[in-house]
Amino acid sequence: MNIQVMYQDNQTGEIDRAKLDELISVNQIKMFMRSDGWAIIGLDPLRGSGGMYSGTDRRGLFGPTSNYAYKIIT
Repeated sequence: MNIQVMYQDNQTGEIDRAKLDELISVNQIKMFMRSDGWAIIGLDPLRGSGGMYSGTDRRGLFGPTSNYAYKIIT
């Protein structure tokens, strides 16, 4: 599947999604189209560039784990 991009010279085109990270890393892409609009390189957050998450971890909060004491009421 192709993705719409704007190159550094303001020309637009379409590239294969697999090439996007490569072209960003060599500074050939100025922005690319997401489902919610244009993502500007250096301004908008990009996948894989977030670093460590310091918020509350919501994974594993629901469902059985070995840390909970379950009590069956009959």
